Amino acid sequence: MRIVRRFFIVACAGLLVLSAGIADAQGRPPQGGGASDCQQALVDRFESLDINTLDEGTIADILLLREEEKLARDVYFTFSWWYDLPVFPNIARSEQQHMNLVAMLLVRYGLPDPAEGKGIGEFTDPWVQGLFDDLTASGANSLVDALLAGATIEDVDIYHLDHILHDSNYDDVNLIVQNMVAGSRNHMRAFVGALDKRDESYVAAYISQEELEEILASPMETGVIYDENGDVLAECGRGGGR
Repeated sequence: MRIVRRFFIVACAGLLVLSAGIADAQGRPPQGGGASDCQQALVDRFESLDINTLDEGTIADILLLREEEKLARDVYFTFSWWYDLPVFPNIARSEQQHMNLVAMLLVRYGLPDPAEGKGIGEFTDPWVQGLFDDLTASGANSLVDALLAGATIEDVDIYHLDHILHDSNYDDVNLIVQNMVAGSRNHMRAFVGALDKRDESYVAAYISQEELEEILASPMETGVIYDENGDVLAECGRGGGR
């Protein structure tokens, strides 16, 4: 798609600024500050949990998750160049943090990184590549279409993360996923809220409409870190973490 490719060089340069000050590739947070302390609680919990022998299905889920989070980051980063709306760069930064969380699992289990060496909008998985192409093409049409694309991405993410939590018996995997799905719920609330302001709505396509309505009816989960069972592990005040 020509309009996307035109931004690749600028986007790759801008990503250096976007990623500054957040966790490194192994998910270690920058030192100092309430949000960082909250993230440190997650890292400490992760390191305290047993290392497992993962089944093939969980490994496949983790690899797909890494690319899905890159998809979200790359789409929102691209949209941030097209539309002057804070929701896009803000959530792109959060998706980079989610990528870093998945990287903690890749490193722990010695798994290959499907995102390694891939630029903005480049993916290993053909399905993820096609989704990026389709969503950026749609989002290029208008701001409302871009917001709908954002809600769709979060819909996909929540569906996949729910699936992992349903099937996984691994505490370290569940710890990471519990915090990622909380972030995705926040992102969904943000995109649907932006659509509401424009008299538009989003209908669930992957999760159930009932689950979507439950998410939208509940408050933002800011400044909270969850343990592997979904219970609150640490609280760092509003605005921390997501």
